[in-house]
Amino acid sequence: MALLAAAAAAAALRLHGLGDWSVWVDEAHTWRDATMPLAGESGFLRSDRALYPLTFLAVRGLLALGWVGADEYSLRLPFALVGILTIPVLALGGRRLVGARAAVLAAWFLALNPWHVYWSQNARGYVLTCFFAVVASNRAMAYAATRRGFDLAAALAAIALGSCSHPTALLLGAAVLGFVLLRRVGRLHRRALGWLLVGAVAATVGVPLALAAWSPFQGFLRAKDDPSLLHFLQTTAFFFRPLLLLLAAVGLVFAARRLGRDRALLLGCLAVVPFVLLLAIGGQLAKVTARYAICTLPVLTWLAALACTQVGELATAGAPRRWLRRWWFVLPLPLLLAADFGPQLAAYYTSQHGQRGRWREALEFVQQRSGGAGLRVLTVNEPTVTFYLRPDHWAAVGGDPRPAVVVDALLDWKLDGRDAQGVRRHEPGAANHLRWHVAEARQQGARCAVVVTWPEFEEVDRGLAPPVDEPGALGRALAAGFELALHLPCWVGPKDEGIYVFLPRAE
Repeated sequence: MALLAAAAAAAALRLHGLGDWSVWVDEAHTWRDATMPLAGESGFLRSDRALYPLTFLAVRGLLALGWVGADEYSLRLPFALVGILTIPVLALGGRRLVGARAAVLAAWFLALNPWHVYWSQNARGYVLTCFFAVVASNRAMAYAATRRGFDLAAALAAIALGSCSHPTALLLGAAVLGFVLLRRVGRLHRRALGWLLVGAVAATVGVPLALAAWSPFQGFLRAKDDPSLLHFLQTTAFFFRPLLLLLAAVGLVFAARRLGRDRALLLGCLAVVPFVLLLAIGGQLAKVTARYAICTLPVLTWLAALACTQVGELATAGAPRRWLRRWWFVLPLPLLLAADFGPQLAAYYTSQHGQRGRWREALEFVQQRSGGAGLRVLTVNEPTVTFYLRPDHWAAVGGDPRPAVVVDALLDWKLDGRDAQGVRRHEPGAANHLRWHVAEARQQGARCAVVVTWPEFEEVDRGLAPPVDEPGALGRALAAGFELALHLPCWVGPKDEGIYVFLPRAE
């Protein structure tokens, strides 16, 4: 009954407001990759997303069946269903690892976890990675206990499917490998401990070097070439929450004392190894966020639940083993965690608008102000704007040579006035760049608008440099030629996700 109640709560949270939030840039990328041609020079199979194709091919198949469309609700519904299914699977899969009571309590924790709610309402592959992490963890423990080849194959298949949803699931493979190696060490005598330390150092140094040399995601590495340990630690605290991490650490101590060596070792490897590798990558190679560690969320949730149940056991040691009395002592820590989750969920469904900028509202405003005329929109988020204004853009081979709606990335071509083919469009400078777009829109009988989030706009503005223009020139040019017509506020943690719509002053 407790598990059914957790699944019902998960369903209510993940389906509520599912179609209310605007699409954000990664969801627009999912739509792009699911609708673009498969073959060809610019087809899906030639992109780096073909290395983890499960999400995109699944959406493509659902599109072909007519079960998914260019609307927020149907695009996200398959992912919400996977998120709901993960709750009972976490409880059933966790019985082997942490016991039945802790597993059911973990299902409640995950059902109420705001971060899992977010990814369950998101057309991206992270929720599938989380689901397959549960299966892989359970089957890895089964293999350690039974040595059956089927269990090992199931664990490896789950890791493979998770990595086909997002490459970060390969961190699970590293964790399982660490478990296999450590399990062979009967006792951590001085020589074995020394070799383990050498291996850990070699891995933390060698993995970033190997990725820098051979990773197929070189474009990502170049775009995130500002490593920051602080950023990874901050996002870890923001996404995973300090209280959940603390309870998981306590649960790992209890696991070492109560669950036996194999289970404690596997839980420890699954929880720690991905973070160690991401810390190494984030400190040496690229700026990474904690969302790449989502494969650890199930095991951290199991460990946190184990800590709560074991504290309850200690509190009732020697007392009559009455169900009500025992659960009375278990309740305080879960209630404390729920009190941490509660305000986050309330903000998520209200002021944070699903932790997404309000792009749909902004673009509806721009369309209304255009009065049915054509549009030329400059933005820092070209994929999302294209999704709302031209959802069939990526499916069209060759495209419309004179579309009624033109979407350009802000500074999509250089401020020196030349486009990608070297053709001179205007004189150098930010002001000339904006004036040219306004003139082009008027010549075509269209309206021009600039739609941005401010942090990304400032990032573009700071990136300007002589001899073309100096930093800040774009902001001054925008203030001189445009006026703020709409501001849709949205703060997510410390970041301003508010949308700013600017229209030319003459309009």
